[in-house]
Amino acid sequence: MYVSPEESRGRNRPVLFMVLAGNSFDGVIEMILFFGDLHGKFGHVERAVAEHRPEAIILLGDIEATRPLEVELAKVMEMTEMWFIPGNHDTDRPELLANLNESKLAHRNLHGRMVTIDGLRVAGLGGVFREEIWWPVPVDADSHYDSYADYQRHSEAGRGLAARISTKNRNEELSRQGQMSGAKAVGKLLKHCSSIFPSVYYDLAMQEADVLVTHEAPSCHPNGFVAIDELARSMRVQKSFHGHQHDNLDYQPKWDAMGFKAYGVGLRGIKDLNGIVMKAGELDAQRASRQERIE
Repeated sequence: MYVSPEESRGRNRPVLFMVLAGNSFDGVIEMILFFGDLHGKFGHVERAVAEHRPEAIILLGDIEATRPLEVELAKVMEMTEMWFIPGNHDTDRPELLANLNESKLAHRNLHGRMVTIDGLRVAGLGGVFREEIWWPVPVDADSHYDSYADYQRHSEAGRGLAARISTKNRNEELSRQGQMSGAKAVGKLLKHCSSIFPSVYYDLAMQEADVLVTHEAPSCHPNGFVAIDELARSMRVQKSFHGHQHDNLDYQPKWDAMGFKAYGVGLRGIKDLNGIVMKAGELDAQRASRQERIE
């Protein structure tokens, strides 16, 4: 379901309906591994794939590849298939985004779509919610911009960059006009390449999947969003996996109320399709006390 920017501004979005997941696939023997935020380190990915020989791996954002992704994961791609979603830090610098979106593995980006991986329908929502774009609290809260194209056309950053391109003596004139500098405009346009826009969210909500992978956490995490819960239920997913928070918490007390099983994967941690920890995250032990906030 797509709503144009003109329709989006000034009105609320429809509330998504709660739908419980169908048959469980717990215990399936196919192995898909989910990798928490890598933040530029790839050695453990290669080691885990060599040891476990999964059918596929999925990177949950904040990859921060300093070389094209096919270079970073060259040996991994000889052993298995790889999919990913972007995280908020993947737009910290232009080259980080280019090493994903302009790499030979750009077609493995799951953001905003569903693909079949090893017989399972897997959908992805990369990036994060940002107040400048859309802060879905409540879920049907108005957005400032419906899509990235909408942001480019109507935001101060987008208009300022367009003016800069078409103006002689650009920096001086823009400064006199009090408009955003070209460098700042480019930075904001880059940053929001990893923002979640309503058009992507609601288009995804019209599909069905078995597994949802997100960078943002669902509401079972103290910093999570009900909007992720609603998306998972609308898509009738059975399980969700997220990165971003660098936590490995037990969400089981929340599963029945949520209607699906959710798993967080810690910093450079690894879980399998059944939520079993294959490699503990680097902060798992020191953050174990956060479990009290779940229970």
